[in-house]
Amino acid sequence: MSVWGKLFSAVRGGINEAAESVADTQALRTLDQEIRDADAALRKARADLAGIMATAKALSRRVDEARAKDQKDLESARAAIAAGREDLARQLADRMSRNRSDLSRDEAELQRLQASQAQMLRAVQDTETRIQTMRREVESVKANESLLKAQSAIASSHAGVNSRLGSAMESLERVKKRQEAIAGRIEAGAELQALESGSSLDRALLEAGIGGNRSSSDDVFAEILRAEPKRDELPSPASVPGIGYEPKS
Repeated sequence: MSVWGKLFSAVRGGINEAAESVADTQALRTLDQEIRDADAALRKARADLAGIMATAKALSRRVDEARAKDQKDLESARAAIAAGREDLARQLADRMSRNRSDLSRDEAELQRLQASQAQMLRAVQDTETRIQTMRREVESVKANESLLKAQSAIASSHAGVNSRLGSAMESLERVKKRQEAIAGRIEAGAELQALESGSSLDRALLEAGIGGNRSSSDDVFAEILRAEPKRDELPSPASVPGIGYEPKS
């Protein structure tokens, strides 16, 4: 592959990565919006469910009241027959027939509402669970994304720090070597200067006849004379123990 082909592939790869990053970010925003929409739909479903439950409770009370009224009319009709008032019993029978027809219709409606209520309740509970699960997953993905960004930033910073430290250490080593070289040259110059100063001084002393290791016979003889004591300074033989004698008294 040519250089231009590799460059084009690299640019295309970077564009694809950028597009995928934008798509992923957009996907998270879409999920957030879907969760908000689901929450709104869930609130409406709860309101509808509350309405169905209220209607079912009211209808259940009416059914209970109709059943109690039917039972009471039945007892009254039996009492009327026992009292010989068949006419009253027939009137009660007519009313019971109408009430039972209404009761049958209300019971059917109550069963339908109760079935719908149970279905909606399950749907609401399932939706709540799904929304909670989706919200946790989105939060987890966002947290992981933030963590990855932080780790990437730290890794980049660490790599940059290591690179800067490496360059600094190399510079430090160069400075130390340069200082050592300069110190060596200064030390060598001082030693050479000391040697040159000592040699010139020794030559000057020799030329002045001072110091040096060269000695003539006259110099040696003069040294012997300086070391020999004078005759008037020599001790008498009598004063030296073991030499001479003392006169006997």
